[in-house]
Formats: sequence, structure tokens, C-alpha cells
Amino acid sequence: MKKIDKQNNAKEIALTESKTLRNEAVNSTNADFLDKIKAIQFLTEDMILSIEQIADYYEVSKKSVETIIQRNRDEFEEDGMKVLVGEELREFKSIINAPSIEGVSIGSRINSFTILTKRSLLRVGMILTNCAMASKIRNYLLNLEEIATKEQKEWAIQREVGKIERKRMCTAISKYIPESKNKKFAYPNYTNMLYKIIFNKDAKGLKEERNKKTNELLRDSFNSEELKLIEEGETIITALVALGFTYDSIKEHLENKYSNIKLLK
Repeated sequence: MKKIDKQNNAKEIALTESKTLRNEAVNSTNADFLDKIKAIQFLTEDMILSIEQIADYYEVSKKSVETIIQRNRDEFEEDGMKVLVGEELREFKSIINAPSIEGVSIGSRINSFTILTKRSLLRVGMILTNCAMASKIRNYLLNLEEIATKEQKEWAIQREVGKIERKRMCTAISKYIPESKNKKFAYPNYTNMLYKIIFNKDAKGLKEERNKKTNELLRDSFNSEELKLIEEGETIITALVALGFTYDSIKEHLENKYSNIKLLK
């Protein structure tokens, strides 16, 4: 185990130091998994980001991100980074500062503004050190490195994202559902409810159908599309539980949402 840990640490360090390895990762990985791990507020619909937003994502200082960009400028320019000035900046300000755009703005006295892409967000995560979120991103990439096919990579990403969403659902249940003697059954009840709506079977029925033993993980038997449906459903449950919706109301909402899907076999 210690040998494996040392190998992974060495690979992670190599990723922070090697432009070649970073380019391979950026070019072979769909960066969409980043906003499933943590919500991203983009400046525009085409997923443009500011330095501040990247710093917020990784929970580090703006200066930390600026230093990374300065030291690896050519990489970020290849990813589509651009510094806006003059007329380009005035036009961009008019879009960002429009009344219909909430939560972001560019000050009138700013005379240059750097915009970056989602690829840049991923690249920062490969370079940042002493950052828990960046380390998590690198570990995902290193795990994917060992996987041969595109389909397997997509499955691995979806599986990891599903684990994160499941933890969020557990947290919401713990935090927002009132204490009672039946509260401990809330998570399995919501899980079985979701399974029945999507697959027409509860966890026990699915394990029997898929020949999974009691101690085996049922979710390892799901394909990428099935995992995506489950993750989506658990995201909805998390949000509605936090808003105070009852079990029956959440069930009705999910039944309506998934009423038209073709049951997966």
C-alpha cells in the first residue's frame, strides 16, 4: 500500500511540474466533470471565467492563481486566455454588467481584464500545490490514466461524481430532516424510492437481477447513463430536502420528472 501511495504521489508531483503531462491530460479529459464536483459560476454562457472565479473554485487567493498564470502564461494562452483592453473590454463590460446578469460585474475603473476558459480551470488544478481541491482533481486524472477506453473513463468520472452527490444528499438529510426514531431510515428510503422510479425495482431487487452479493456495491453494476440518472435524481432530492419538501412531495416531483423515460434494462 505504501508503495502505491508513493507512486501516486510521484505522479501527482510530476503533473504539477510537467507541461507535457498537463497538455496530455487537458486534451484527453472532458473538463465538464469539474462543475459536477463543485458548482462554478461562469461569467458568460460560453463558460468564460475570471481569475477571481477560479480562485473561488479552489478556495485560494487571487494572487496564487495570478502567480500560476504568470509562470505558465504560454499554456493558458493555448487554452484560450485573453486580456481584454480598450473597445473589447468596453463591449465585454456592457454584456457582463447588463441588468439581466446577476452576481458578477466589472468595475468601471478597470482598464484591463483577464478572461479564461474551462480548460484553464482544469489546468490550474494540475499546477496548484497545498490545495485540497486541486489534489482531488489530480487524483481523478491519475486514476483515469489507468483506464483504457473512453467509455470506461466516462464511467469512472460519473461514478466519482455520484459518490460526491450521494454524500451531499446524506448531509442534507442529516441537516434538514427533523429528528425522529425513523430518521435513520431516510437515506435508504430515498434511495429505494429513486431506484423504483427509474428502474421499477428497489436495491434488493436490483441486486438479485444483477447477481450482486449482499456485500457487493450495487452502483458498480450501473452503466454511465444509469449513474447519470441516479446522480441527477439525488441532486434533486438534496435540493428539495434542503427546501423543506416532504418525502411524498419529493416522490411526486421525481415521478413527474421521470414519467417519460424509457426504463433501463
